[in-house]
Parts: sequence; structure tokens; C-alpha cells
Amino acid sequence: MRWLMVAFLLLAGFGCRKPETVAPPQARLIVRYLDRDAVLDLAAMPAEGPWRVMNAGQWEPLEVRWKPGAQGATPRIGAAVVGRTAPDWVLLEDPAQDTHRVVMRGPGPEEVARRNDRMDPDDRDALAVLGVLWVLGWTRW
Repeated sequence: MRWLMVAFLLLAGFGCRKPETVAPPQARLIVRYLDRDAVLDLAAMPAEGPWRVMNAGQWEPLEVRWKPGAQGATPRIGAAVVGRTAPDWVLLEDPAQDTHRVVMRGPGPEEVARRNDRMDPDDRDALAVLGVLWVLGWTRW
């Protein structure tokens, strides 16, 4: 029992470290897909040049439009639009040819489908009555 308490105290001590301070991002790139967005926070200003995105196993050029950020926030914000549905993550290549794996933000396609399938209870009852009436009309013949 003592060993268990000692082990617990050691784990609790290592788990309660203060978080490391993270420098605020100097730039943010937002890649907009049909269903979700990929947001990449960059610690340093990106170099000028073309960005690329991995799409179906092929690197494709990505047209990024950079603009100054809001005062007191990220200094530069870039945005790009990609016209296909994305997986849970996306690969981006910056002008310095560094590859970034970015996890998508927002609900996944399964959650969106479940959310969209929900119906108002009154509509569901009305469809159920129509279904019963259709079955009754069909059985009369």
C-alpha cells in the first residue's frame, strides 16, 4: 500500500508542472474546405513564395492571400480556399519546403450527418402518419 501511495505522489508531482510559455504566433494560415477549416499557427513570419497542399496524393499549388491581422493579435493572417472535402488532417508545404501536418477544426463529417438527420418531432410524426396512410392505401388494392 505504501508503494502505491509513493507512486501516486511521484506521478502527481510530475503531472503538476507549470506549463511552458509558448510564444504567440507571428502568422496564421487558414485553409477553408467545404466542411471544416485547417488552421496553421506559425511561430515565424513565412517566407514569400508559393504554398502547396497535398490533395489525393499529389502536391497542388495553394493560392494564399495574406492580410495584416487585427491590432494586438496575429500580425499576418493568410487564407486559402480548397474545393474538396478534407480528411481529419491535411499536409501543407510552405515556401521553404517544410511540411506541416494540420488537424482539421470543427465537427467531422459523421457528426454533421447525424446533426443534419435530426428532424423536428412534429415533422417526424407527420411523416409517420403519411407512411401509415400510404401503407393502408396500398393494401386496399
